[in-house]
Amino acid sequence: MHPNDAPDNTLTLDIIRHGEPEGGVMYRGSKDDPLSEAGWQQLHKAIAAARAEGQRWDKIISSPMKRCRAFAEDLGKELALSVEVVNDLREMHFGDIEGMRPADAWAAHRELLAAIWQDPENNAPPNGETFREFSQRVRSALFNAIETHDNTRLLIVAHGGVIRASLRIFLQMQAADTFRVDVPYACMTRFRVFKHKDRNPDIALSFINGYRGA
Repeated sequence: MHPNDAPDNTLTLDIIRHGEPEGGVMYRGSKDDPLSEAGWQQLHKAIAAARAEGQRWDKIISSPMKRCRAFAEDLGKELALSVEVVNDLREMHFGDIEGMRPADAWAAHRELLAAIWQDPENNAPPNGETFREFSQRVRSALFNAIETHDNTRLLIVAHGGVIRASLRIFLQMQAADTFRVDVPYACMTRFRVFKHKDRNPDIALSFINGYRGA
């Protein structure tokens, strides 16, 4: 924020990663596995911890993937909140390595994955998305939420990739640096958005990996 410059209104964006899905750890972008029982418990634990500290929300926004949407809709019923499903908040598509365990993927595609790790904006698995393409659609979804809500506390149920993209978008982090940010299951990241009538919003990171449910 600019000194002595009060915003016209303020939003809170709480972005929580889904819990553990069935099937364990793998490259899972478009692969639509549901939450495991442990994953449900992780999310309930994280939300309970946030609410115990007085956190409240006015609306829930969710990725369409089962590992996000099922919990978002369940929580929406519990808290009597509306749930909006936003397709552009789905996880990054990993193309031909979808469903592979990390060790197997690195054994088969070491040079490709090393290139993605070093420059994810310009490298992607065959038939997958680059981080640049992924971030563009996440940016569209996030700024649509910002533009269409005033003085609102939003809970966004999404993915580790969406949280990393939000760091790239809001804090102007280098894409490769966001890959070095650990985002555990069922952890929450908060951004505060200060909206002004005459210019772009000011956006600040409040915390990352809070209310750890995993």
